[in-house]
Amino acid sequence: MGDTDSYPRFRQHVGYSDESSLNTLDVCIPHPPTGDKKQVWIVFIHGGAWLDPEIDSSSFKKTQDLLLASHQSDTIAGLASINYRLSPNPSHPRDPSNPSDPARNAKHPDHINDVLAAILYLQETYHFEDRYILAGHSCGATLAFQVAMKRYWGSQYESTFALELNVVLPLAVVGVEGLYDLTALVKHHSGESEYRDFVSNAFGSDERVWVAVSPTSGEYEESWPDGRVVVLAHSREDELVEWEQVDLMERALKAQGWDGASTERRLDLIELKGKHDQVWEEGKELARAIEAIMELVKAVM
Repeated sequence: MGDTDSYPRFRQHVGYSDESSLNTLDVCIPHPPTGDKKQVWIVFIHGGAWLDPEIDSSSFKKTQDLLLASHQSDTIAGLASINYRLSPNPSHPRDPSNPSDPARNAKHPDHINDVLAAILYLQETYHFEDRYILAGHSCGATLAFQVAMKRYWGSQYESTFALELNVVLPLAVVGVEGLYDLTALVKHHSGESEYRDFVSNAFGSDERVWVAVSPTSGEYEESWPDGRVVVLAHSREDELVEWEQVDLMERALKAQGWDGASTERRLDLIELKGKHDQVWEEGKELARAIEAIMELVKAVM
């Protein structure tokens, strides 16, 4: 982290596996480690429909700066933002993918495997175990809940558990402008072919796989018994992802005992302001969602 005593300390483009040039993450340590078990890590997963090369770990920077300046900064042990391999995007106007580039030709389960590998690297390096909040924007929210689902699904629909990687699951997950039911998402946008295209690009054309990997299909009572808090943060001004996705995820979680009044499995909804990418581009709304879940986590630790 450096030889000086100055904080915060930053590390960028840290490699967590040798799969590709995109298997990196950024880390910030805001202050000298104290060993305080009440402090938590914030781990962020960016969005971009699993394929946009212009959205990466740096999309967390403005939010991170706001969190470092907030009244809750003393309760943050560290922050990390994860890059992962992207699906093919050969028609991108500025940065088309090359078929020979392993960083830009990912298919499920490559994305979730990378996220799990990144979390494992962080846990083995910084030893925070379950004391972290996993935050994701758009498809990053999908990936965050797939971590909590503790499995991915291969072509034969056989489950493989994240525990094989010794990943300790988080205390809390916050989904921001998230994609939670892929089949419903594509159906809602049936007149817009790009939605079917990017889902098929990431998961293949078999809609049974879309159902299996969707966070609304998670069996969280079994897969994430120690999960304490979920926040679904969404803007009604989102021009790309409809509020129906929140409704479907809320219904799925409530059916498994998550509730706004619960002390065991707390579920809160937060209405944000702004368009789909505006919430992270400006940082304020994404920071507000993370600050809200930090308050809830503080109450259960």
